[in-house]
Amino acid sequence: MMPTFDNPAVDADETSEALRGLAHASRTFTDPGDTYRVLGSLSAALASLQQSLDQLADWHDRNTDRASDDDGDRKAGRRDALAASEYLRDAAGRVQEAHGALNEAFSHNGRIAWQPTATPAHRDDGRHQPGRLAPTSAFGADTASRRGPNSLGR
Repeated sequence: MMPTFDNPAVDADETSEALRGLAHASRTFTDPGDTYRVLGSLSAALASLQQSLDQLADWHDRNTDRASDDDGDRKAGRRDALAASEYLRDAAGRVQEAHGALNEAFSHNGRIAWQPTATPAHRDDGRHQPGRLAPTSAFGADTASRRGPNSLGR
């Protein structure tokens, strides 16, 4: 399907499915040059995601007077609306950080001239190093503690 550009719930569902499809398809690449295109598309997607999160935070801020909890408590609803807004802004900031890191990877990837290979990858000790899939991750998982900005072996 195509984006509606006017129905956020439908477009969010389609985004979720598209990202699920990409997660499946990006396990392998036939043409290494496609990695550049995928990184560029993901960069654009992160910019749009950040904008969407900021807009959702703004919506919650503008609509606190309409909020209540299931029991009709407006004070509790306002508190939850403001908390949601705060967490959405935090998420938008984290997406902005991820966008910066992704753009660095995109820049480095763009300088690679991929060469055909007929031999398997080898470790420094000469033994065969089998390919592996990236570990499964969940949105919001703390990956920074496992991988810092200087963990590229430099």
